[in-house]
Order: sequence, then structure tokens, then C-alpha cells
Amino acid sequence: QYQRRVRGPQDFVSKMSEPQKKTFPPVKKAVIPIAGFGTRMFPASKAIPKALFPLVDLDGFCKPVIHVIIEEVLSVLGDEGEICIVGQPGQDVPIKEYFSESANAYYQKKELHPHIERIKFIGSRLKFATQEKQEGFGHAVLCAKDIIGNEPFFVFLGDHVYTSSHPSGLTCAQQLIEVYKITGSNVTSLETCDESDLSVNGIAHGRILKDNIYQLDITAEKPSVDYAKEHLKVDGIPDGKYLCYFGIDLLSPKIFEILENNYKNNVRTKGELQLRDAMGSLMEKEGMTGVKVHGARHDTGMPQQYADTILAFDKLAKGKK
Repeated sequence: QYQRRVRGPQDFVSKMSEPQKKTFPPVKKAVIPIAGFGTRMFPASKAIPKALFPLVDLDGFCKPVIHVIIEEVLSVLGDEGEICIVGQPGQDVPIKEYFSESANAYYQKKELHPHIERIKFIGSRLKFATQEKQEGFGHAVLCAKDIIGNEPFFVFLGDHVYTSSHPSGLTCAQQLIEVYKITGSNVTSLETCDESDLSVNGIAHGRILKDNIYQLDITAEKPSVDYAKEHLKVDGIPDGKYLCYFGIDLLSPKIFEILENNYKNNVRTKGELQLRDAMGSLMEKEGMTGVKVHGARHDTGMPQQYADTILAFDKLAKGKK
């Protein structure tokens, strides 16, 4: 079955058009699953955990991928934010070591002092959960339940980094929180993909509310071209293109109840507990808004994509000079 039709709350249009006086629970937590041995990055992943693969960031500093992701997270949570990293047993050790005190040699350069302190500070905002057995991305998120508690939270992919092209300078994650401030409900990030990429993407359908914001009513994981043409065309999106998931989600804690129920009842896709399946149920129960993000996602989990990401960051950094 490709689709999950959604009949959630129907008042998003009024929320988007009328001034909002209600304040919603602040979002101060995030989950980053990093479980996996990085087999696609073998043999380098034997020596370096994939989360610590280096990337020259836009500020010119060479950082591990997980560091770049966390900076995106803190751009929206603020420095008081709390980040839960979910990994396999032992994967926390090198990450904790990185986000700790630096060797004395680094202190010899005064210009590095702010960065050394920043790295230590980030370490103070991290918590770790263990996924004892790999049972899917949704299962990894479920492993963070006790740390997240009964609060709304972000989910970030552990092998993707993001660059923003928003006219006001908002990061990709900040674009989601701006919508949450209006709706107080679940928000997911979207982009467009070509018809040829349907087989590797989760696809969303919805009606446009305002500018690049959609109320979602169908989610479909890797649909066929024929199915997409019949059911997933969205007004305002060019022919041959579809709305697909971008990789950042802002979810209510209700998702844990759904994931637990799916786990108990063995609701799986290709043998794994999937977050997208649970998000489909969450859409039905609470509604979900999609934001077509001003920005780009960059994969670091496969050799060619990792190389492309390095080149993309280099090009963007040179464009800032």
C-alpha cells in the first residue's frame, strides 16, 4: 500500500491567515540517530565512525559531520537545547571524546580558544541513548523516548547536512519553527524531486496554504510512477516533479505512542520500524504541515554523495568571500 490518507485537523488555513495569540510549548530537544556501521563508506568507516567523517564547514573550519549537524540543531533550539544522539553500543565513546577537553597543543593558538570552548559547550548539551539492535529508523527514534519525555522535538538525519538559501537568512530548521509558532502542530520539511527519483524518496501530497506551506493529506513511501501521477500531483508543482521529504521533522511526543504500538503489533516496512509509517498515523490524529524549505540537503553517507557534499560546501564558502 502506497498511501495513507489523512483526515486530521482542518483549521490550518485560519491559523495561517489570522494573528495568533496562543503560545505553544517551546521546542528545546532534538534526536539524531547515528546507528549503523557505515558499510557504504567502507573501508574508511573501519577507522573513523561515519558521524565523525570530516567536512570543511562554511566558516572554514574542518569539523566532523555530527558537529555540523549539531550546529544546525542549536540554531533552532538555542544554546539551552538538549540533543539526544542514538547509536549502537559503544558509538557514544568517540563522540563524547571529541566534544570534550582539547589537548594543550590546541591552546597554543589563541584564535582557537573560542572554538575549543564551543566544542566543550556542545558536549554539555548532549545525551546518549543506545539502540541495542538495529530495527529501523523509527525504532532508533523510539529509543530516545525517555530522554525526550512529553515534549515536542526535532528529528534530524545523522548523515545529512543542510545549507539554507532563505532570503532572511533562516537556517533550514528555523524555517520549520516559524510555522510551528503559528500552528503549534507537527511540521515536516519538504523539497521537490524528479519523477525519476520516486523510487528512493518518501513523497507527500497536500494542499497549499500559503506560499511554500502545505497541509499534508497523503504520505507515500517510494511510490510507482503511475501511482504518483494519479494521486500525488500537487497544485503549483511543475509536471514531472513531486513533494518529497527533506529530512528534518518537528514532531509531538504522540509519535512515541504510535511507534510503540507499531513495534508491539509488528507494523514494519521491509522488516523495519519506520518513522514515516508512524508519521502517517500522526497526520491522521493531529495533522501535519509541510514546509518547502529554502535550502539544500547534502548526503554524507555514501562515497559519491559525500564527495559531492565536500565540493558543494567549498563552492558555497568561496561564494561568501
